[in-house]
Amino acid sequence: MRKLATVRTVDTIRPIPGADAIECAVVEGWTVVIKKGEFAVGDRGLFFEIDAFLPLDDPRFAFLEKSAITWNERRGVRLRTMKLRGQISQGLILPLSQFAEIDALALADPALRQRDWAALFGVEKWEPVIPACLSGEVEGAFPSFIAKTDQERIQNLPEVLAAGDAHVFEVTVKLDGSSMTVFHNAGALGVCGRNWQLRETAGNSLWRVARQDRLLEALATLGRNVALQGEIIGEGIQGNPEKLRGQAFHVFDVFDIDRSSYCGMEERSALLDLLRELGATVRTVPLLEVTTLDRFGGSMAEVLAFAEGPSLNPACAREGLVFKRLDGGLSFKAISNSYLLKHSDR
Repeated sequence: MRKLATVRTVDTIRPIPGADAIECAVVEGWTVVIKKGEFAVGDRGLFFEIDAFLPLDDPRFAFLEKSAITWNERRGVRLRTMKLRGQISQGLILPLSQFAEIDALALADPALRQRDWAALFGVEKWEPVIPACLSGEVEGAFPSFIAKTDQERIQNLPEVLAAGDAHVFEVTVKLDGSSMTVFHNAGALGVCGRNWQLRETAGNSLWRVARQDRLLEALATLGRNVALQGEIIGEGIQGNPEKLRGQAFHVFDVFDIDRSSYCGMEERSALLDLLRELGATVRTVPLLEVTTLDRFGGSMAEVLAFAEGPSLNPACAREGLVFKRLDGGLSFKAISNSYLLKHSDR
């Protein structure tokens, strides 16, 4: 689960050319525009990540009123990636002194320093409205025996870069669509969106594509308790940024239900090949390369620059990249800043 409101430290501050009232802070991997003089290097503040929805009934967020929207019947502000005076800004950091609810002494406890304070301040994760063709009729909650797909952003894992990890990672293109899971478990078959298991209905795109690609039949024949997880993209989904005709499911992970862990690259590829032999049409997200993190020299900026580039459709810019260690033990995403700026309405 993403941590939307955390106590973080200001690592560096630098001026923004031509700006008198604002400056740029680097906050543990994130670049944020702040009021000039509001923070010094080493100060701690409450940091709100992009896509946090801040309620305007809390007067501490009232200065954001001009960006107000109504979402889930609440009036508030969704934090987005933006550019101010030519400087990318992602998130919001406010002085801890504004949040008396947080016991400063308790923050000496490392466990509490990692706490997500979002619920305390009524902060929620903003989610786009799901089209009817993807939401469908709910069969039940997302299965507890399958991990949800939610990659951490590299900005929240600066220690991974700093460690100079020699492990090898596969780097794949992140497609901008909607989360989809198809599973077989103990004889039962199912299809899920991001948060719910869905009932098969004529108008549901996820079930239609799963049937079209013969994924359910192949999984039943294979007999292993596994879940295929990926992205459904195309017409009617997130504005169809790939400019595709129709809809298609692209697998990015295979979750082994019996082991309760993700398959590594080699095992995943072998299993998907078996499904193809059993008659399924299996598409995967594009593989860019296999590499180590040493190539970035510990630079967050280099990783984010690498996230820029063409997507599945080479005429379209990609949303970003996903890095997965070959053994399946660690993964994270790097989102293209230019893509976030272009699609800030989502």
